[in-house]
Amino acid sequence: MKILLIHSDGVEVVKNKEATSNPQEFPQDVIKMDGLILVAFVSVEDQDTYDTDLIAKQGAEVIEDAIFQITNFPEKIREKNEEIREYNKKVQNGEIKGRERKIAELIKERSVYRVDKILVYPWAHLSKFLSNDANAMEVCPKIAKILEEKGIEAKTSPFGWYKSFRINCIGHEVAEMYRDVKLAIVPEEQVKNSVFKVITLLGKEIDIEIDGEGNVLPSEEIKDEEFNLFLKSELGARKIDKAVEPAHIKVMKEFELIDFDPNSDAGNFRWYTKGVIMKNLIKNFIEERLIDYGAILIETPIMYTVKNKKLTAQTARFPARSYWLESGKNRYLLRYASDFLLFDLFSQMNLKPQYFPLRVYEFEQYDFRREQEGELSGLRRLRGFVMPDLHTLCKDLKSSIKEFILQYELIKNLERDLGVKSFVIFRATQEFYDKNKEWIINLIKTEKYPVLLELWEDRYYYYILKFERNVLSAQHKSATLATNQIDVESSLESMVDTDGVERQKYNISFQDVDGKIKHPIILHNSPTGGLERILWGLIESAILNKDKIVPGFKTWLSPIQVRVITVSEKQNEYANKVMDIINKAGFRADFDDRDEKLGKKIRQSEIEWIPYTVIIGKNEEEQQNVSIRKRLIGKPFGPKKATAEQINDIKVSKLIELLEEDTKTFPKYKLPVPFRKFSTKIYFRR
Repeated sequence: MKILLIHSDGVEVVKNKEATSNPQEFPQDVIKMDGLILVAFVSVEDQDTYDTDLIAKQGAEVIEDAIFQITNFPEKIREKNEEIREYNKKVQNGEIKGRERKIAELIKERSVYRVDKILVYPWAHLSKFLSNDANAMEVCPKIAKILEEKGIEAKTSPFGWYKSFRINCIGHEVAEMYRDVKLAIVPEEQVKNSVFKVITLLGKEIDIEIDGEGNVLPSEEIKDEEFNLFLKSELGARKIDKAVEPAHIKVMKEFELIDFDPNSDAGNFRWYTKGVIMKNLIKNFIEERLIDYGAILIETPIMYTVKNKKLTAQTARFPARSYWLESGKNRYLLRYASDFLLFDLFSQMNLKPQYFPLRVYEFEQYDFRREQEGELSGLRRLRGFVMPDLHTLCKDLKSSIKEFILQYELIKNLERDLGVKSFVIFRATQEFYDKNKEWIINLIKTEKYPVLLELWEDRYYYYILKFERNVLSAQHKSATLATNQIDVESSLESMVDTDGVERQKYNISFQDVDGKIKHPIILHNSPTGGLERILWGLIESAILNKDKIVPGFKTWLSPIQVRVITVSEKQNEYANKVMDIINKAGFRADFDDRDEKLGKKIRQSEIEWIPYTVIIGKNEEEQQNVSIRKRLIGKPFGPKKATAEQINDIKVSKLIELLEEDTKTFPKYKLPVPFRKFSTKIYFRR
């Protein structure tokens, strides 16, 4: 909905001629309103008519807020002038330096900053994307009725007529306003009714105590320092100090993985060659594992119409997060997630009982969420991102729980192989937890750390159980990577919402062997979390533990797996040969062919977290061997803070064996030729 607001001294609307075949009733020839009138010109758009009561309520709230802005404006000026006078006194007394500021004056007499009446006027010219639904004409009368019920005198100019009108814009500071109102179905927040507990590895429940300032009080039974920091982040203030740049940003830039792009919308990143290698490795890694797990593959468009009521029911829950795209006479939303089009596809399928559990995987490149400017935080929170997403249709709740347990193990193995250290959260309704406590506790007992449990009095969204794996950053702030949810709502034909309104769902159904039509349970599984956030988690947790654990990416994921260096230029020919052998074997090796001292080359390899550093000197060349520094990635430092173990005088074939052992079951990816030597390497940053 688009609304243009004009504050006018009187209004007159004259009926001319019918403009549509079914105009609203217009008994009088003239609508004349005296006094100070706020005229609200309203365009009802395609998505709005999904729920005319809801959009009318939102429109009335916007108009009411405009009334407040007009009537409160003189007081705002008075308050501002008080501040100016205080400032000027300090300047005059020499307390501060600067020039005195001018006192603000109202453009008009104070008495005109009021609203006596409202005229709601349907006006098509504010939007190219008007609703064609017959119920669109209901919106303006409903807005006027809501305002009347609040004690605000309001009239409607009937829809479907050619009219001439006369207004007299008063012309003060807030006499003209424009509002873009997005249909918003907002679930009621139930956080105030949540109960939080910690479940130990023995299955014991510990109540969490929080003081009057919202701080988590320490418990004698919870010893792990990082877990306590995680609890503090999850249950305390989530605000991040914007003055402190997240630690991963420096690394992603210096490693030339990913970078900001000033030519794009904030929160959309450019990927350099080594970052693209990591992105594609992660893509292939997840896809191969999920195919082995039994998933089928699908890809849906990144944009979709808002005219499909099933999609509107979902997208209207996130109106402020949406990117809109215009194409001809239509408009589309860039997808927030894959659910919308995938579930619409499910609703069109002839689903059969033998399909279940039906596991459908999509590597969503890209999703778009227009996060607020202050929420953006490097790779942790961004606007354009890649989301590996698995949705599973299960016949019933019992089979969905069985599948959930299998996917719990799947997620754990994926994060282990990525090298991510995470903390677990279970969120559930009290009723579901009480009935399923035994198997949930059994899963918790397989973890390395205690688990945070959140219990709700009632289900307030589509899921009855949500599981998360969260990573703690170097700033001690947690963020979710993997998640899985048991959705009992989306497949239904309709649901009564928290406000008592029956809302259309996707109507995903199948005929069971007993002949009955049933609706499956859906698991929403992001098996690793967003791709950018994986890198965020790997880098941030590496820096968080940099004094205890050797930082780095696992060998299979490192953009450069092997760095070849020489003692002197005399060994360059042999070094080139070794480097070529390694690359032909399917591993990513480069050669530091700079004329630099050995120590500096080794140090550079350390800085870049290279897993294998091959050192070639006179002896290695003569023996046709190599010596290796194998980085202790993810392990405690060695003696005297050593970051690597030394392996001397081994054949290149043995090195290939070590690499094969280190990367078996993981995807391979070639290193582009220019990146195989420092002398030909491409640098993107100055």
